[in-house]
Amino acid sequence: MDGDELVRDYLGRLEAASWPLPPGRRTELAGEVREHIDTALAEAGRRDTVTVHNVLERPGRPEEIVATEAEIEPESSRWIDARVSGVAATVSAWGMIEIAAILLLSVGAFLLPLVGPAIGLVLVWYSSRWTTREKLIATVIVLVVFILPIVGLLSAGGLSQG
Repeated sequence: MDGDELVRDYLGRLEAASWPLPPGRRTELAGEVREHIDTALAEAGRRDTVTVHNVLERPGRPEEIVATEAEIEPESSRWIDARVSGVAATVSAWGMIEIAAILLLSVGAFLLPLVGPAIGLVLVWYSSRWTTREKLIATVIVLVVFILPIVGLLSAGGLSQG
C-alpha cells in the first residue's frame, strides 16, 4: 500500500466512524483532518509509507477523533454496543414480570380477588422497566377499584341505618 492509499484508507475509516455526527459536522471534520494530513505531508516533503504512517498517527485513530467530537467513549465498539442494546431494550420492553403484573392487575382481579391485584402491584413495583409515574398510576387505579366499593357499601349502610 503506498502513501496515497494509506491516506484514503484513513479518511475512509474516519468517514465510517463519524456516522453518529450530524452530516455538516462530518464533512467539516473530514476537511479539517484532510487539511492537517496535507499540511503535515507538505512539511515533511515526501509521501513514502513511513512518513505517511507517522503523519497519520499524530491525530490518532479515526474512532478516537470522532469520540472526542461526539463526546463518546473512544472504543467505538462499546458505543455501538450501547446503542444496539438501547435499541434491543426499546424493542423488547416487556419481560415476564411486566406481563405477569398486567395479567394479575386485570384478569387476576376476577380470578383471584384482592390477592391477584396485590401480587400484580408488587410485581409492578419490582419491575425496573416501569417508570415511577407508571407505578404510581397503577397503584392509584388498584386502590380506587378496591376503595370505591368499600366506601359505597359503608355509605349505603349508613343511609339504611338513618
